[in-house]
Amino acid sequence: MKYQSWLKQTWTIAKIEMRRAFFSKRAFWVYGLALFPSIIFFGNSLQLKFRRMNLSSHGLTAPALIDSIKPGESADSILQRLGKPASDFQWQSSTRVRDKSEANGTTSHKIEPASEARFVRLNVVMNNYVNDPFARIYEFEVYGNGSANLALKRPATSSPPCNADEGPEKALNGSVTGGKKDRWCSSGWQRFLQVDLGSVVPIKRVVVKHASAGGEKEELNTSMFNIQVSKDNKTFVTIVNGTGARLVDEITSHRRVGYFDGRREARLVFMDGRLDSIDVHSLLNFEEDRGIFAGVFQFFYLRLAIFFGCLGIFMNLFRGEMLDKTLHYWFLAPARREVLLAGKYSAGLIASTVIFSAGALLCFAVLLWTHNPVEVQSYWHNAGMTHAFWYVAASVLGCIGYGSVFLAAGLLMRNPIIPAAVILGWEGINGFLPEILQKASVLYYLQSLCPVPAPLDKNTPAILQLLLVPAEPASRAGAILGLLVVTAIVLWIARLAILRMQVSYGTET
Repeated sequence: MKYQSWLKQTWTIAKIEMRRAFFSKRAFWVYGLALFPSIIFFGNSLQLKFRRMNLSSHGLTAPALIDSIKPGESADSILQRLGKPASDFQWQSSTRVRDKSEANGTTSHKIEPASEARFVRLNVVMNNYVNDPFARIYEFEVYGNGSANLALKRPATSSPPCNADEGPEKALNGSVTGGKKDRWCSSGWQRFLQVDLGSVVPIKRVVVKHASAGGEKEELNTSMFNIQVSKDNKTFVTIVNGTGARLVDEITSHRRVGYFDGRREARLVFMDGRLDSIDVHSLLNFEEDRGIFAGVFQFFYLRLAIFFGCLGIFMNLFRGEMLDKTLHYWFLAPARREVLLAGKYSAGLIASTVIFSAGALLCFAVLLWTHNPVEVQSYWHNAGMTHAFWYVAASVLGCIGYGSVFLAAGLLMRNPIIPAAVILGWEGINGFLPEILQKASVLYYLQSLCPVPAPLDKNTPAILQLLLVPAEPASRAGAILGLLVVTAIVLWIARLAILRMQVSYGTET
């Protein structure tokens, strides 16, 4: 009779506390955590269904015709064979490249008739084809009657160089292979480079080697400059005006067309009328989506949603009443404190189990709703029902385990953030820990219950994949027993805490 009375009191307390657990403002955001994956899957499902309808409305293409497409075919031959595509998008792109008439960033300028001069001056009007503040010249050559470079290693002056290693002498040393330290560079307001030939000589040709001649990007070639000459270094005459290392715009025509055979979508990308790439993929891939669901369930639902959901519900059962200064009413009621603990825990457990089990089932149902009914029915009769059961079981046991921890934390800790941060940190690094330490985690046992392992991104670095090797999962019976034992120990600690608790809202003890 005594135990029946305790059970009755426990259920009475649970019914009262369930209102707080389900509808408390402090825990209302829990519903958002539970429903968030379903909303994401539902939105993706709608998008795929609309896309399928849109592609189908333009007609279906025979699968054999899609399989006959070969790289390098012309757009005209493919469209003639396959017919009107379900989607067709065309655009052009342009790339600035060096004019093929110029030899790798080198410009040569004939002077006709020849000009008599001692000083030759290059004035940079526009540095380059991009918004770069520096003018760059790798070599400045002057030729007269013979084949000798009259400017080679002659005295030179210039506007202030970028630094001491890039002075005007570097453009007269006969070399372009020394990298950026083998060039003249200047960012002055009036950028110029001038050479003294030593005496007045006839000038018949000037050669300028720009940025790309020294291995830099073609966009950094000088876009506009002029060349002047003088006999006395006072009066200058322009012999080359308004020219530059020319870049031309290379236009590429792109075209992307799509075909649909009722199951697969083929995306064809053409460049200048030729097939450059082809991507044929199933619009809906049931196996892939099941893997995605497994990843979402383990990495979001178990690690975050249930964790923080239980934090919001269970921590609020005692801590919330301390903040509202109403806990003493329960302590004055004619009920044992162990019964109060059991009633509040039962209320939190019922609320969290209903919310997160329903959320997991709803997300699973949305996943199935997206796919072909025949494929779904076959999966449901084979493994689907079992998978659904274990996803729900993992949710329930997660609420049992995390719920007991946060209920006890609400009794033992003044600040709930501290235990939450410690537990979250431990669970977060679980995959990086040695196997024996991974087993000292609630998450390890919950993941052992999941029917499908979470996929590991193939793009994850190899060293990280080695670190994330999961421990050998526990048997389902062992996982359930382990979680229940942990829960029992934590609730026993919570019982000791509530038995010695005395309420003083300024300093709870």
